[in-house]
Amino acid sequence: MENINLSKKEIIERIGYFRNLKKISAYKLGMELGHSKTYFYRIESGEIQLTLDILLDVLDILQVTTTEFFCPTLTSEDKNVLEMFNGLSSDSKQTILDLMKKLK
Repeated sequence: MENINLSKKEIIERIGYFRNLKKISAYKLGMELGHSKTYFYRIESGEIQLTLDILLDVLDILQVTTTEFFCPTLTSEDKNVLEMFNGLSSDSKQTILDLMKKLK
């Protein structure tokens, strides 16, 4: 999996992307968060610090998982493989990793 390092600006832009995709205005998002109508505009402008708690609340409102937000390149097949891998024992995981290294 590709390493993704997002800046604060890129995180705000990704929120905007999903906000537009879900057709939710910054005004509505601020209200959904239980704040003023300008609250999210102020986050977008950097006037208010985006905290982890607020980010998680935003993702919940937008119905976006953290995986979708931070790892947008994962396909449903990738997600299935990860779920199966996570269900394996430590020994089985190591066997798969060793095999993958050999195949690479």
